[in-house]
Amino acid sequence: MRIVPSRNGWRWIADGARIFARGPFAWILAVFGYWGIMLAAKLLPQVGTVIVTLLVPAFSVSFMALARETEAGRRAAPTMLFEGFRAHLPVLVLLGALYLASLVAVLALSALADGGLLAKWMIAGEPPGDDVPHDKLMLGSLVATALYTPVLAAFWFAPVLAAWEHMPPVKSLFYSFFAVWRNWRAFLVYSVSLVAVSIPVFLLFSFALTAFTKLAGGVAASPEEQMAAGLLAAAPLLFAAASVLLASFYASYRDIFPPDAPVTAGALTAP
Repeated sequence: MRIVPSRNGWRWIADGARIFARGPFAWILAVFGYWGIMLAAKLLPQVGTVIVTLLVPAFSVSFMALARETEAGRRAAPTMLFEGFRAHLPVLVLLGALYLASLVAVLALSALADGGLLAKWMIAGEPPGDDVPHDKLMLGSLVATALYTPVLAAFWFAPVLAAWEHMPPVKSLFYSFFAVWRNWRAFLVYSVSLVAVSIPVFLLFSFALTAFTKLAGGVAASPEEQMAAGLLAAAPLLFAAASVLLASFYASYRDIFPPDAPVTAGALTAP
Protein backbone atom coordinates (compact mmCIF):
# COMPACT_ATOMS: atom_id res chain seq x y z
CA MET A 1 0.00 0.00 0.00
CA ARG A 2 1.34 3.43 -0.84
CA ILE A 3 0.48 7.12 -0.80
CA VAL A 4 0.30 8.54 -4.32
CA PRO A 5 0.48 12.16 -5.56
CA SER A 6 -2.78 14.06 -5.86
CA ARG A 7 -2.34 14.33 -9.66
CA ASN A 8 -2.76 10.56 -9.90
CA GLY A 9 -6.49 11.06 -9.33
CA TRP A 10 -6.80 12.41 -12.86
CA ARG A 11 -4.53 9.72 -14.22
CA TRP A 12 -6.91 7.02 -12.96
CA ILE A 13 -9.58 8.31 -15.33
CA ALA A 14 -7.12 8.50 -18.21
CA ASP A 15 -5.95 4.96 -17.45
CA GLY A 16 -9.56 3.84 -17.30
CA ALA A 17 -10.12 5.21 -20.80
CA ARG A 18 -6.97 3.49 -22.03
CA ILE A 19 -8.01 0.16 -20.49
CA PHE A 20 -11.47 0.45 -22.05
CA ALA A 21 -9.94 1.21 -25.45
CA ARG A 22 -8.07 -2.11 -25.38
CA GLY A 23 -11.30 -4.11 -25.29
CA PRO A 24 -14.32 -1.89 -25.91
CA PHE A 25 -16.53 -4.67 -27.25
CA ALA A 26 -16.12 -6.84 -24.15
CA TRP A 27 -16.56 -3.86 -21.85
CA ILE A 28 -19.76 -2.59 -23.46
CA LEU A 29 -21.35 -6.03 -23.49
CA ALA A 30 -20.35 -6.66 -19.88
CA VAL A 31 -21.79 -3.33 -18.72
CA PHE A 32 -24.95 -3.96 -20.75
CA GLY A 33 -25.31 -7.36 -19.12
CA TYR A 34 -24.72 -5.94 -15.66
CA TRP A 35 -27.31 -3.21 -16.07
CA GLY A 36 -29.76 -5.73 -17.50
CA ILE A 37 -29.32 -8.00 -14.48
CA MET A 38 -29.72 -5.09 -12.08
CA LEU A 39 -32.91 -3.90 -13.78
CA ALA A 40 -34.36 -7.41 -13.90
CA ALA A 41 -33.63 -7.98 -10.21
CA LYS A 42 -35.30 -4.74 -9.24
CA LEU A 43 -38.52 -5.93 -10.86
CA LEU A 44 -38.88 -8.12 -7.77
CA PRO A 45 -40.48 -5.87 -5.14
CA GLN A 46 -38.06 -5.11 -2.27
CA VAL A 47 -36.39 -8.53 -2.53
CA GLY A 48 -34.73 -7.49 -5.79
CA THR A 49 -33.02 -4.50 -4.17
CA VAL A 50 -31.63 -6.73 -1.43
CA ILE A 51 -30.33 -9.28 -3.96
CA VAL A 52 -28.72 -6.56 -6.07
CA THR A 53 -26.92 -5.06 -3.06
CA LEU A 54 -25.67 -8.44 -1.86
CA LEU A 55 -24.13 -9.17 -5.26
CA VAL A 56 -22.52 -5.76 -5.86
CA PRO A 57 -19.10 -6.80 -4.38
CA ALA A 58 -18.96 -9.92 -6.58
CA PHE A 59 -19.71 -7.88 -9.70
CA SER A 60 -17.13 -5.33 -8.56
CA VAL A 61 -14.46 -8.05 -8.52
CA SER A 62 -15.64 -9.18 -11.96
CA PHE A 63 -15.04 -5.75 -13.46
CA MET A 64 -11.67 -5.56 -11.70
CA ALA A 65 -10.70 -8.85 -13.33
CA LEU A 66 -11.93 -7.61 -16.71
CA ALA A 67 -9.79 -4.48 -16.33
CA ARG A 68 -6.74 -6.52 -15.36
CA GLU A 69 -7.11 -8.78 -18.38
CA THR A 70 -7.63 -6.00 -20.89
CA GLU A 71 -4.79 -3.90 -19.48
CA ALA A 72 -2.45 -6.88 -19.81
CA GLY A 73 -3.41 -7.17 -23.47
CA ARG A 74 -5.12 -10.51 -23.02
CA ARG A 75 -8.36 -11.20 -24.81
CA ALA A 76 -11.27 -10.71 -22.42
CA ALA A 77 -14.77 -12.02 -22.95
CA PRO A 78 -18.03 -10.45 -21.72
CA THR A 79 -18.57 -13.64 -19.68
CA MET A 80 -15.98 -12.27 -17.25
CA LEU A 81 -18.95 -10.40 -15.80
CA PHE A 82 -19.32 -13.49 -13.59
CA GLU A 83 -15.63 -13.88 -12.74
CA GLY A 84 -16.25 -12.58 -9.22
CA PHE A 85 -18.62 -15.48 -8.57
CA ARG A 86 -15.99 -18.16 -9.16
CA ALA A 87 -14.15 -17.84 -5.83
CA HIS A 88 -14.63 -16.24 -2.42
CA LEU A 89 -18.33 -15.74 -3.13
CA PRO A 90 -19.46 -16.25 0.51
CA VAL A 91 -17.04 -13.54 1.67
CA LEU A 92 -18.18 -11.19 -1.07
CA VAL A 93 -21.84 -11.78 -0.26
CA LEU A 94 -21.06 -11.07 3.39
CA LEU A 95 -19.48 -7.79 2.29
CA GLY A 96 -22.67 -7.10 0.36
CA ALA A 97 -24.69 -7.72 3.51
CA LEU A 98 -22.47 -5.32 5.46
CA TYR A 99 -22.87 -2.75 2.70
CA LEU A 100 -26.65 -3.14 2.80
CA ALA A 101 -26.64 -2.71 6.59
CA SER A 102 -24.49 0.42 6.20
CA LEU A 103 -26.91 1.92 3.67
CA VAL A 104 -29.86 1.22 5.96
CA ALA A 105 -28.02 2.88 8.84
CA VAL A 106 -27.18 5.94 6.72
CA LEU A 107 -30.80 6.35 5.61
CA ALA A 108 -32.08 5.79 9.15
CA LEU A 109 -29.83 8.53 10.52
CA SER A 110 -30.72 10.87 7.66
CA ALA A 111 -34.38 10.35 8.59
CA LEU A 112 -33.66 12.13 11.86
CA ALA A 113 -32.94 15.24 9.80
CA ASP A 114 -35.66 15.08 7.13
CA GLY A 115 -38.34 12.89 8.66
CA GLY A 116 -37.62 9.97 6.35
CA LEU A 117 -38.15 11.81 3.05
CA LEU A 118 -34.88 10.63 1.49
CA ALA A 119 -35.32 7.09 2.83
CA LYS A 120 -38.78 6.78 1.25
CA TRP A 121 -37.41 8.10 -2.02
CA MET A 122 -34.45 5.72 -2.10
CA ILE A 123 -36.20 2.60 -0.79
CA ALA A 124 -39.81 2.88 -1.93
CA GLY A 125 -39.23 5.12 -4.95
CA GLU A 126 -41.59 7.76 -3.58
CA PRO A 127 -40.26 11.22 -4.50
CA PRO A 128 -41.27 14.04 -2.14
CA GLY A 129 -44.30 16.04 -3.17
CA ASP A 130 -44.32 19.70 -4.10
CA ASP A 131 -45.57 20.60 -0.64
CA VAL A 132 -42.41 19.25 1.03
CA PRO A 133 -39.91 21.97 2.08
CA HIS A 134 -36.82 21.66 -0.11
CA ASP A 135 -34.53 22.74 2.71
CA LYS A 136 -35.66 19.75 4.77
CA LEU A 137 -34.86 17.33 1.97
CA MET A 138 -31.56 19.12 1.35
CA LEU A 139 -30.60 18.73 5.00
CA GLY A 140 -31.34 15.01 4.87
CA SER A 141 -29.30 14.68 1.68
CA LEU A 142 -26.33 16.49 3.23
CA VAL A 143 -26.47 14.28 6.31
CA ALA A 144 -26.67 11.15 4.15
CA THR A 145 -23.74 12.31 2.00
CA ALA A 146 -21.58 13.02 5.05
CA LEU A 147 -22.38 9.60 6.52
CA TYR A 148 -22.02 7.72 3.25
CA THR A 149 -18.56 9.10 2.43
CA PRO A 150 -16.70 6.93 5.00
CA VAL A 151 -18.85 3.96 3.99
CA LEU A 152 -17.81 4.44 0.36
CA ALA A 153 -14.15 4.66 1.43
CA ALA A 154 -14.42 1.43 3.40
CA PHE A 155 -15.99 -0.47 0.50
CA TRP A 156 -13.92 1.07 -2.32
CA PHE A 157 -11.19 -1.58 -2.28
CA ALA A 158 -12.77 -4.09 0.12
CA PRO A 159 -14.17 -6.55 -2.48
CA VAL A 160 -10.93 -6.87 -4.42
CA LEU A 161 -8.86 -7.05 -1.24
CA ALA A 162 -11.08 -9.86 0.01
CA ALA A 163 -10.95 -11.74 -3.31
CA TRP A 164 -7.36 -11.16 -4.43
CA GLU A 165 -5.55 -10.62 -1.13
CA HIS A 166 -7.65 -13.20 0.78
CA MET A 167 -8.55 -10.76 3.55
CA PRO A 168 -11.45 -11.36 5.92
CA PRO A 169 -14.33 -8.90 5.42
CA VAL A 170 -13.62 -6.65 8.40
CA LYS A 171 -9.91 -6.49 7.61
CA SER A 172 -10.59 -5.65 3.97
CA LEU A 173 -12.91 -2.82 5.06
CA PHE A 174 -10.25 -1.46 7.39
CA TYR A 175 -7.48 -1.51 4.79
CA SER A 176 -9.75 0.02 2.16
CA PHE A 177 -10.77 2.88 4.45
CA PHE A 178 -7.16 3.40 5.53
CA ALA A 179 -5.91 3.48 1.92
CA VAL A 180 -8.55 5.97 0.80
CA TRP A 181 -8.05 8.16 3.86
CA ARG A 182 -4.30 8.35 3.39
CA ASN A 183 -4.78 9.16 -0.28
CA TRP A 184 -7.60 11.67 0.17
CA ARG A 185 -5.88 14.27 -2.01
CA ALA A 186 -5.76 11.92 -4.99
CA PHE A 187 -9.37 10.92 -4.44
CA LEU A 188 -10.39 14.57 -4.21
CA VAL A 189 -8.77 15.26 -7.58
CA TYR A 190 -10.38 12.09 -8.91
CA SER A 191 -13.85 13.24 -7.78
CA VAL A 192 -13.44 16.73 -9.24
CA SER A 193 -12.11 15.26 -12.48
CA LEU A 194 -15.09 12.92 -12.75
CA VAL A 195 -17.46 15.87 -12.44
CA ALA A 196 -15.50 17.81 -15.07
CA VAL A 197 -15.49 14.87 -17.48
CA SER A 198 -19.16 14.03 -16.93
CA ILE A 199 -20.30 17.43 -18.25
CA PRO A 200 -19.11 16.97 -21.88
CA VAL A 201 -20.15 13.31 -21.75
CA PHE A 202 -23.68 14.35 -20.75
CA LEU A 203 -23.80 17.00 -23.45
CA LEU A 204 -22.58 14.51 -26.06
CA PHE A 205 -25.16 11.96 -24.98
CA SER A 206 -27.94 14.56 -25.06
CA PHE A 207 -26.90 15.62 -28.57
CA ALA A 208 -26.74 12.01 -29.77
CA LEU A 209 -30.11 11.22 -28.19
CA THR A 210 -31.74 14.20 -29.88
CA ALA A 211 -30.17 13.38 -33.24
CA PHE A 212 -31.08 9.69 -33.16
CA THR A 213 -34.62 10.47 -31.97
CA LYS A 214 -35.13 12.79 -34.94
CA LEU A 215 -33.73 10.19 -37.31
CA ALA A 216 -36.13 7.63 -35.87
CA GLY A 217 -39.03 9.93 -36.71
CA GLY A 218 -39.11 8.53 -40.22
CA VAL A 219 -39.73 4.95 -39.11
CA ALA A 220 -41.30 5.20 -35.65
CA ALA A 221 -45.02 5.88 -35.43
CA SER A 222 -45.29 7.50 -32.00
CA PRO A 223 -43.12 9.90 -29.96
CA GLU A 224 -42.60 7.13 -27.42
CA GLU A 225 -41.23 4.81 -30.11
CA GLN A 226 -38.99 7.57 -31.42
CA MET A 227 -37.58 8.19 -27.94
CA ALA A 228 -37.05 4.45 -27.39
CA ALA A 229 -35.21 4.16 -30.70
CA GLY A 230 -33.08 7.20 -29.85
CA LEU A 231 -32.18 5.77 -26.45
CA LEU A 232 -31.26 2.44 -27.98
CA ALA A 233 -28.98 4.10 -30.51
CA ALA A 234 -27.32 6.44 -27.99
CA ALA A 235 -27.00 3.85 -25.20
CA PRO A 236 -23.50 2.67 -26.24
CA LEU A 237 -22.19 6.12 -25.23
CA LEU A 238 -23.49 5.55 -21.70
CA PHE A 239 -22.06 2.02 -21.66
CA ALA A 240 -18.68 3.36 -22.77
CA ALA A 241 -18.70 6.07 -20.09
CA ALA A 242 -19.66 3.52 -17.43
CA SER A 243 -16.88 1.22 -18.65
CA VAL A 244 -14.26 3.96 -18.28
CA LEU A 245 -15.54 4.66 -14.77
CA LEU A 246 -15.35 1.01 -13.76
CA ALA A 247 -11.89 0.63 -15.30
CA SER A 248 -10.73 3.68 -13.33
CA PHE A 249 -11.59 1.82 -10.12
CA TYR A 250 -9.04 -0.79 -11.10
CA ALA A 251 -6.51 1.91 -11.99
CA SER A 252 -6.83 3.37 -8.48
CA TYR A 253 -6.38 -0.09 -6.93
CA ARG A 254 -3.32 -0.93 -9.02
CA ASP A 255 -1.79 2.46 -8.20
CA ILE A 256 -2.28 2.30 -4.43
CA PHE A 257 -1.79 -1.47 -4.12
CA PRO A 258 0.92 -2.21 -6.72
CA PRO A 259 1.64 -5.90 -7.30
CA ASP A 260 5.22 -5.64 -6.03
CA ALA A 261 4.34 -3.91 -2.73
CA PRO A 262 3.14 -5.57 0.50
CA VAL A 263 -0.47 -4.92 1.45
CA THR A 264 0.10 -3.81 5.05
CA ALA A 265 -0.74 -0.63 6.90
CA GLY A 266 2.84 -0.33 8.06
CA ALA A 267 4.26 -0.48 4.55
CA LEU A 268 3.01 2.83 3.21
CA THR A 269 5.47 4.20 0.71
CA ALA A 270 5.66 7.13 -1.62
CA PRO A 271 5.62 6.32 -5.35
